[in-house]
Amino acid sequence: MEPKTLRVLKSILSTAFLLVSMGASGQPFLQKAIREEPKTIMAIFAHPDDETAVGPVLAKYGAMAKVQVVIATDGRYGVSDHFGMSAGDSLVAVRTQEMACACEELGVHPPHFLGAKDGLGLNGYHNFYEEAAQLKERIKDKIKELNPDVILTFGPEGDTGHPDHRMIGVFTTEILLRENWVNQIDLYYFAWTKEQTKKFPADWGLGWTHPDLLHTKIRFSPQDEERAFASLRCHRSQYTPTELEAWIKAEKQDTTNVLYFRKFALDTVLRNRF
Repeated sequence: MEPKTLRVLKSILSTAFLLVSMGASGQPFLQKAIREEPKTIMAIFAHPDDETAVGPVLAKYGAMAKVQVVIATDGRYGVSDHFGMSAGDSLVAVRTQEMACACEELGVHPPHFLGAKDGLGLNGYHNFYEEAAQLKERIKDKIKELNPDVILTFGPEGDTGHPDHRMIGVFTTEILLRENWVNQIDLYYFAWTKEQTKKFPADWGLGWTHPDLLHTKIRFSPQDEERAFASLRCHRSQYTPTELEAWIKAEKQDTTNVLYFRKFALDTVLRNRF
């Protein structure tokens, strides 16, 4: 027979665990909070080369999950003086090959292209409303096809603040809300801290989020980082060799080897006033 004191202690601990494990509805929520590693990650960005912001994390998870990179626009207006190619279909073809190269170097699945026009009509070349509606449907269809556990994209900071970056994050969020997929798919926004932005040129205009609000902190290995560097070098149409090596040097000098994300979460409290 157990001593009475021990039996009472076990009873108290058992009851405490039950209370912690049950929500207001009486349903267990602790099990949901402790989830397995994702089996499929969908990383969706605007342009071929946007994935470079989170390259080391994609390389890390490429070794343990299906990492699917989705690129929304064709990058046709990403003209750089050093490359000597005009905007248009030829540049689209080059950037498509560069993106395939980048995914191979990262060790992730070949990229998916949604085929929207670069600029989404905001540059005055196209019909924004028509193209935006089409792109939302393509994003929805791609999510259904890939069936990810996790989606990574840009938040309102938009990395460099490019309108396309922000818009893809907004569209993706809108789809999850519209289709009521928020509880089925974990959505994470990538963000820099202000300290991290200091390693890059000021004219990049990087946005940042206060570190107290970035609760998802992904560490990566030097090997993951080297894969990311190799993938970065694929984007020769966008960066000169000097720019690429300066970027890589800046990353190497930052030995913290961590990137930050913010999980999208809904407040489920029912209210009838602000």
